[in-house]
Amino acid sequence: QNLKKKMSTEIETYLKSIQKTCPELAEEDILHFSEGLTITELDKNDFYITVGQTQKQGGFLTSGLVRAFHTDQKGNEKNIYFIPENDYTFHYASFVMQKPCPLSFQCIEPSIIINFPIDHLQKSYESNPKFEKYSRLILEEKLKLQQERLESLLYQNAEQRYQNFISQYPQLFNRITITHLCSYLGVERQTLTRIRQKLSQKNNFDTNVSV
Repeated sequence: QNLKKKMSTEIETYLKSIQKTCPELAEEDILHFSEGLTITELDKNDFYITVGQTQKQGGFLTSGLVRAFHTDQKGNEKNIYFIPENDYTFHYASFVMQKPCPLSFQCIEPSIIINFPIDHLQKSYESNPKFEKYSRLILEEKLKLQQERLESLLYQNAEQRYQNFISQYPQLFNRITITHLCSYLGVERQTLTRIRQKLSQKNNFDTNVSV
């Protein structure tokens, strides 16, 4: 009974986010959409998506924390972005174009993800055109974030990327390790230490990150 209640609460959280994103959708439309949803519970270090896998479903993270990363030819992991609770867990091209995903998505914390299969989403488009607007909004936002991240890697230095991290993920300082943060920024630990000291002296930032 408690598990059922917990699962119901998680789905309700996701349905509220749909309503917030697209208020035009009627409550009965959203409830009908909920019938095709599934729930995935993952432990810390579990994978939601592995590299090379084609995403048949998108996900909405109701609790937990996920990292998306690339592994280079030498076996080094490069964190591309983090996905905290109340955010969407999918790779744009893999989900929309049904192509193999170039990244792996791994849980940093125990996580609960609400899944919406691509075929269920497409059927929702057919039965209710308003769902196309909802889908377009979340896909555009995800594409925008992925492009911004790519541009930051191409055009910004480590200090600028760190400042972007502070702005984008203010709630994550005590939830990710310095190792994961260094991987995200593309710097060695001592370089990150210098950046944090410089910004701390300049702006009195709280830069506590778990080790």
